Amino acid sequence: MTQIRNIVILGASFSGLGTAHYIAKHILPQLQKTADTKYVLHLVDPSTHFWWHIAAPREIVLPQNLKAEQCFVPIMDGFKQYGNLRDSIIFHHGTASALDTEARTVTVSLHEGGSESLEYYALIIATGVRSPTAATTLHGDHSISLKALKDLNTKLASAKEVLISGGGPVGVEIAGEVAIHLKGKAKVTLYSGSSKILPVFSESRAAKAQKLLEKNGVTVVHNAKTTGSQQTADGKTEVTLDNGKTVTTDVYIPAYGVTPNTEFVPENLKTKSGYVQTNATTLRVDGAGARVYAAGDVAAVDAGGVLNMYNTLPILGANIAHDLLADAKAGNVAEKKYTFKPAETQFVPVGPKAGVAAFNGMGIPGFVVSMVKGKDYMIGQIPGFTEGKKFVKA
Repeated sequence: MTQIRNIVILGASFSGLGTAHYIAKHILPQLQKTADTKYVLHLVDPSTHFWWHIAAPREIVLPQNLKAEQCFVPIMDGFKQYGNLRDSIIFHHGTASALDTEARTVTVSLHEGGSESLEYYALIIATGVRSPTAATTLHGDHSISLKALKDLNTKLASAKEVLISGGGPVGVEIAGEVAIHLKGKAKVTLYSGSSKILPVFSESRAAKAQKLLEKNGVTVVHNAKTTGSQQTADGKTEVTLDNGKTVTTDVYIPAYGVTPNTEFVPENLKTKSGYVQTNATTLRVDGAGARVYAAGDVAAVDAGGVLNMYNTLPILGANIAHDLLADAKAGNVAEKKYTFKPAETQFVPVGPKAGVAAFNGMGIPGFVVSMVKGKDYMIGQIPGFTEGKKFVKA
């Protein structure tokens, strides 16, 4: 009798989708040679579409040369290429709601209603993080974010005042995009929660970014955090600040902080801030038992972000291959080790033609920021994840 072994990936955004394609290209073909055992890859995500939300700051203003729909791609379209694995890759449109590491099961609350339980042989937790607004990260199905983007675009068309809270890269990029898009038709204010914007950057680079914002008409207010907001009777938004004062604006875009999507993870497997307790070297979740891993922003191994993920995914893939192939006696892949090296590395465009960036502490000219990211927010790299083109080589 054939034994079924489920490889379950929770989350199909950047890290989850990248891991899934790595497994489909380099691990499943080897495992499928095993006699009397069938391996099935299960992807679980509340959205049917992958979203390149790196481009969210520009999608918010929806210019003619970047339609929001370009950045939303059906997840399963990219798996049609694996014809010989057609019955071994299954998508579940739902959200992980419980994890039992003793029984090795995950409960999935399905989008259409009801729930199901998945037994797992191997588990990859890649549920990511969420921002305060669906306009910058997924908050369930992609249709929610698409509506949020279009609603903002509609509101911006008649706005006289726009308030953005959060001095990190997303807040700065949004402020620049909105100000350039509106061309002085509205007052644009960015509230930074500290003494400078872009905390990863040195004082001089942060100051340069602020000057670029101010040049485009953005007013930057430091040491001011927003603590809440509510709609007013006339359709405006009243925003409460941490000093107790309130500010009323036509459009409010919260762009501060993120929350890990780990409500389903047992408390003993989480850090105090809610991220998954992950072996910083192997990317395994040691406390959850054999063949359990964490990928991307949800893993407590580095500062998160796409650039760090580019470094972790090849190591994660190799270690998953090592564990699964060795257990199946189907091959021998050497383990790899991850070492997080904090560095002043960030690319922050301020509009399509300017920006501030550093790589390993070395400054990058503004025109390079424009070419690399500012021009179109790198949408040409979408197939690298949706079709697994980044993972052709193991």
